[in-house]
Amino acid sequence: MKNIRKISVFLLRAAGVCALCAALLAGWYLLENREITREAKFLFAGTKEDADCSILLSGDTCVVIDTGEEEDAPHILELLKDNKVEKINCLILTHPDKDHIGGASYLLDQIPVVQVLAPYFEGEKPLYQELLARLEEKRIPVETMPRDRLFTYGDLDIRVFPPEKFHYNKSNDYSLAVLVKHGDIHLFYAGDAEKERLGELLKLDLPAIDVYKTAHHGRNSKRGVELIEALKPEYAVVTAQEPENEIREAFKENGTQVYTTVNRDVVFVSDGARIWPVLKE
Repeated sequence: MKNIRKISVFLLRAAGVCALCAALLAGWYLLENREITREAKFLFAGTKEDADCSILLSGDTCVVIDTGEEEDAPHILELLKDNKVEKINCLILTHPDKDHIGGASYLLDQIPVVQVLAPYFEGEKPLYQELLARLEEKRIPVETMPRDRLFTYGDLDIRVFPPEKFHYNKSNDYSLAVLVKHGDIHLFYAGDAEKERLGELLKLDLPAIDVYKTAHHGRNSKRGVELIEALKPEYAVVTAQEPENEIREAFKENGTQVYTTVNRDVVFVSDGARIWPVLKE
């Protein structure tokens, strides 16, 4: 009788675990397959030199990934105003280099920012330290993450992948990577990842990518080529005048259509089933 009771308790516990797992899986399934009701717009701001700024729009929500150089900030603000953005729901600063955070202070003075995501970094970067002080002064929360996390803004599911370590020799390898999902459409933003960080990104179980914001301005890199081969992007955005030879050839081999952002904006629109570039006249 005792054995029967033990077996019954075990089965009940097992059933409970299975039910919990099923509920979690069902929740993830619903997240993966929820209905997309609105188009989303993805802008890559034109910059004066090699620099990064991306704007993600869904409904009345706005996410900004990096802010270019200081001299790029007025144009970034113009793009936000042209798209009727009243606040930035989330500002993602991929890493502390000035070609990614240079415009942040200007934007903070011009438009409300609700939340900031940034990597853990304790190196010497005066501009970054000044920016953190400004954020603290404005009481804008800054979150660093020990592991990847999922955020939802409008119809966008945004998974942010922090670097695996706390210390790297190169500031570029602190780059947050960002995977954006809009229905069946996926975009991947690789910051300025170099050799060590690219090795980490290659270990991620990523889906096929529709739009790839190319790592480190399209600079030559063996692992950069390997990441292109793994992602197989339909489109790529290079935040430079042109990608360097090895990266350009990798895109050519994959049949990827490449856009660059020096002195030109690049815009994509997604309906959740397909994504297409919007070319400005």
